Amino acid sequence: MKKNSGILLILFCMTAVLLFAPLIQQNLKPFTFKKLSGYLEPAPKPSFSYEAYKTGKYQHLAEGFLKENFGFHDPLIRIYNQCTYDLFKTTSNKDVAIEKDGWLYHTESIRHYFGTMGSISGISNQQVHDNLANQALCLYKTNAILQEYGIHLLTFTLPTKSFVYPEHLRKHPIGDTTFNAATFLEKQLALYGVPHINMTPWFQQMQDTCPISLFYSKDSHWASGAVFAMDSVLRYMERLSGQQLTQLQIGTPYPVYKLTRHEADLEDLLNLARPLKHEPLYEYPIHYLSNKYTQRPTVWFLGTSFYWRITRRINFDALFSSRDFLYYTSIYYTNREQDYQPGYHIDLLHELLTHDFVVLFKDGPQLYHQGALFPGKFLINLCISEERQKEKINFVADSIIQAWDPQTYADSIKCYSQAEFLLQQNPEMFEELRGDSIPTCRNPRIEQILVEKKIRADRTWRFLLTAKANNDSLDVQKTFEKEAYNVLNNKELLRNHTFFTTYDYFDLLVKEALDDNCWHSDLCITKSEQTRNVINAIIEQAIDTVEKRIQQHAYDNDTLMMMACAMDKIVKGFEKEPNLVALREKAVKKQISLDKMFRDDVVWIFNTTNYDRRLHDDVLTQAFANYRTERKMRNQQQAMESIMQKHQDLNMPLRIILNRDIKWIQDHKQQ
Repeated sequence: MKKNSGILLILFCMTAVLLFAPLIQQNLKPFTFKKLSGYLEPAPKPSFSYEAYKTGKYQHLAEGFLKENFGFHDPLIRIYNQCTYDLFKTTSNKDVAIEKDGWLYHTESIRHYFGTMGSISGISNQQVHDNLANQALCLYKTNAILQEYGIHLLTFTLPTKSFVYPEHLRKHPIGDTTFNAATFLEKQLALYGVPHINMTPWFQQMQDTCPISLFYSKDSHWASGAVFAMDSVLRYMERLSGQQLTQLQIGTPYPVYKLTRHEADLEDLLNLARPLKHEPLYEYPIHYLSNKYTQRPTVWFLGTSFYWRITRRINFDALFSSRDFLYYTSIYYTNREQDYQPGYHIDLLHELLTHDFVVLFKDGPQLYHQGALFPGKFLINLCISEERQKEKINFVADSIIQAWDPQTYADSIKCYSQAEFLLQQNPEMFEELRGDSIPTCRNPRIEQILVEKKIRADRTWRFLLTAKANNDSLDVQKTFEKEAYNVLNNKELLRNHTFFTTYDYFDLLVKEALDDNCWHSDLCITKSEQTRNVINAIIEQAIDTVEKRIQQHAYDNDTLMMMACAMDKIVKGFEKEPNLVALREKAVKKQISLDKMFRDDVVWIFNTTNYDRRLHDDVLTQAFANYRTERKMRNQQQAMESIMQKHQDLNMPLRIILNRDIKWIQDHKQQ
């Protein structure tokens, strides 16, 4: 009897655990599990109401929410996926196909190979044909217009894994294989003379002799193939521009056995409980060859996640002075991919005209979709004013509204979105853009953007405007736009009213030295290998470089250095209390901040008095010592908090507070 009671107690406890453990995990989450990969529109948490309960709406929403959020949801899904993979070599993810030899493919890549993309997407081959022909015409016109402004357009179609490695595919339904979107687009662009690379046939040829796979078996993107692809793009850029660009010297491949999830995206989408068996991933060591004639242009990439596979393998700082990346149409990455914003916020015309190269790329299956519509957007923005675009959108939208008869405001908004889509899909709805010839009309904003580009290309002008924006807390982009407007309308230039000190200018020199070291030095390798210590070493090297140049009298005749030293002298004149009292009174009278009043007065004195242009060794040496001290201060949160507190308590310009603290630190060091 006791034995039976013990068994019953154990069964009871096990049942209680099975019943209540998911509930505890759902609410308290004592265990943390790896999140499932992929995107799923989250089910909203339902709000209880009697009306919703009576109609059954609450129960329906609660069921969907609980399905996604019950305790142990993610690990149980992974266990189920692992069982179906091990037993049947299948997956519930419709975007991934498990093929022979353990190779994984995107299902669209397989449909593209077997000619069934049209039947799946609901678009006939003829529609794809017409759409691509229209895109090619738009790119032809866009390329011709950009060339007028010295900008080079380059397009390429990414290699498709199924075409490069078809030997690992199983049997699939065969559709119309007589039409290939990538091949058709290549022929159309060649007909118009638009620079284009179709990388699939090239990768097919290369994989026959390459000792390693250009694609990884568990990934949809190029692996080691990214290195060769980027080298081809660089050589094409050289041909288009006549410039000498950085050369890539590709070494002997070496195996990598420990892979990240970023290098096996298809396996990650399977959401398995344990990793699959991996063959090594081979990588190529790269050296960057340059000389005094080597140029580093600015470039704008528009495309897919293939971009990230390049940046993980190649140091873009060695190739480009700046680069931006629009990921599909969703996210715009700038400043070496450190900053980003929603893609719909960008000024397309501005980006087109302020880069040396515009590189547009898609993969083969994407060509069957009507997607991003960049060719039409490019052409419209280059040729049609914003006012005319709005006028046409309204005209087309009114026609759609009459046909659809929308009942709600949201439906009316959709009509305007549809009108914009139709115009981008077929720019010839604008009468000005019809025909095969290059349009003669231009967006009137082009002139101002080109002036802004000229300003940015001028190192001194660019520094002065950036310093003004930073010191006056202005938007940098709007500051450049304002200056371009001033140039075109003969207004007073902002560059003539910029406050800056030796700290600001030394900071620019260090950044320039850092940039120069990054693309010449072997220290600057791929981003994934840049540890904190390596980065700090490169920064210190840049600071030492500037100090050596000071010792070599490299800045004795530097106009900006003379101006900065003159500003420093004027700042010292404000440190006396009578001058500070007068400054505070003026700031109150003009109802502006003390710092703004201080900067304005320094600039006024600079512009209305003759300053000493002579630069002595001890002046620059001391100024750079001050820069080193201030740089350390600015990188210490506690020090800056103390300085800002003094700034507030003493009601004194921040620059003067900084100078006093720097002097105190240096005096105590000497003691």
